[in-house]
Amino acid sequence: MKKYWVGAILTGLALMSSNAPGHADELSIYDVQYTTDPSGASPYDGQTHNVDGGIVTHVWSGWQDRVYLQDPNDPDGWGAIVVKDWNGGLFSSVNIGDWVSFDNVAIDEYRGTTFLQYDGTGTYTIETTGNPVPEPKLLTAAGLAAPTYSAGPPPGWFVADHDSEPYESMVVTLNDVQVGAKDLGKASDNYELWQSTDVAWAADYMNVDVVGDYHPWIETGAEFESITGIVEQYTRSYDPPADSWDYYQLLTRSTADLVPEPGTISLLLAGLVLVGRRRR
Repeated sequence: MKKYWVGAILTGLALMSSNAPGHADELSIYDVQYTTDPSGASPYDGQTHNVDGGIVTHVWSGWQDRVYLQDPNDPDGWGAIVVKDWNGGLFSSVNIGDWVSFDNVAIDEYRGTTFLQYDGTGTYTIETTGNPVPEPKLLTAAGLAAPTYSAGPPPGWFVADHDSEPYESMVVTLNDVQVGAKDLGKASDNYELWQSTDVAWAADYMNVDVVGDYHPWIETGAEFESITGIVEQYTRSYDPPADSWDYYQLLTRSTADLVPEPGTISLLLAGLVLVGRRRR
């Protein structure tokens, strides 16, 4: 009898341990994101798993609410993911700095990006609050290379490779950049960020301070000490003659992500004040 109860207790402890965050049976964000697939697709695409999660770095309400998570244990790549919130329960409950984990969440590839699909069938847990947001990873424009236009078939904007895939959904920074051409890409809302002779693409559609398609400071020729944002892969293929696309873009989150060169900040601030007056 004693042996039976000892065995039962040990079995219970083992079960408790297997459900604890960080256990080997759980998937980390790194596990979900890391891939050798040339397309960048997760090896867990189409499966349902428990995911340890990470720290909330951004929440966005648009045509589909999103919550971005980053694990500070993997700062060099494969360390972040975006959660698509189908019922609003997650989006309205979490805050920047919360560590959020998931049980029985679907993993899905959609238009190049790996998502956790939270639709209420699984559960989430706010493990801790008030965590510091992970420091942005410093990249170069060459490390987030822009696409080039191809006449096809199919026609469209395409990157030469998917070497930027490790940074998908991560917060990154580009230093010493100048805004180049605007009105680019699938939605004609991308703009170039030149760094010497290298160029990356950015977009402001998730920026809470956006006006129209762009933040008021984004004008061709504007120079910035740094621009920070979240990396998104954007992919879709159509049969010709419709345009297709496959590229990475840096998504700014707010004015705080834009640090102008000192010589241009007064002009940019004047423009922001003017826009604010027009809004009222």
